[in-house]
Amino acid sequence: MKKNPSILITNFCFVVFFILLFANCSKHDNSRKLLEQALKNKDYATAAFAYNNLLLADSSNLEYKDSLARIYIKSGNYEGGVRLGEQVLAKQPKNLKLLELVGIGNGRLNNIDKAVANFNALFVASQDYTYLYKIAGMCFDSQKYNEADSLADIMIAKADTTKRIELQLPSGKSQSVPIVAACYNMKGAILAEMADRTGNVEHIKNAVPYFQKALKIYPEFSFPRLYLERIAQYMQSGGR
Repeated sequence: MKKNPSILITNFCFVVFFILLFANCSKHDNSRKLLEQALKNKDYATAAFAYNNLLLADSSNLEYKDSLARIYIKSGNYEGGVRLGEQVLAKQPKNLKLLELVGIGNGRLNNIDKAVANFNALFVASQDYTYLYKIAGMCFDSQKYNEADSLADIMIAKADTTKRIELQLPSGKSQSVPIVAACYNMKGAILAEMADRTGNVEHIKNAVPYFQKALKIYPEFSFPRLYLERIAQYMQSGGR
């Protein structure tokens, strides 16, 4: 007896469906195993590969996107990390740790307005003045000295005097200093930059007390010491 062709085709389709389903499940399981092994070995490049495979199967999974965004930003792939991070934050705006990383990524990409918005949201949510200092630092680097100076004044008046912030030194090393000392140093640095731009020696003279205040709070602070040494050399050379 001949079999109905339509039944044969239907049966064939079912077989193909289950083969593909099994293959996809097997691939997903392998990606999960690869991810677990990579994370155990702190092999983040392989972990990123595994997360990408998992996202191919489940492109809307926020957990995968969050984890991959963190790996990308921490490994220097700021563009990919920010793109994925912003997708997650659109659904999870209170994901503060990811928001901080996205802010760092935007800063590295020179997306200053976005970075400022990220850190401002962090400050509003946490009232942690280290985020306000980061905004002031970005304003300083962007030569928005009035904004940086105003933010430094706010922090001097309101920030916890025991709060510390990590600063990168010209040597490439970092130094942990009280945030209020860092703010006094920033106010002095703003005046020093203005003196350099305008040639107005009065700015240099006005900068000195701020550096001295910074050192009074934290005598080991490298930045104000360096500024004061340069100012002394400048004045000894007759302001040339």
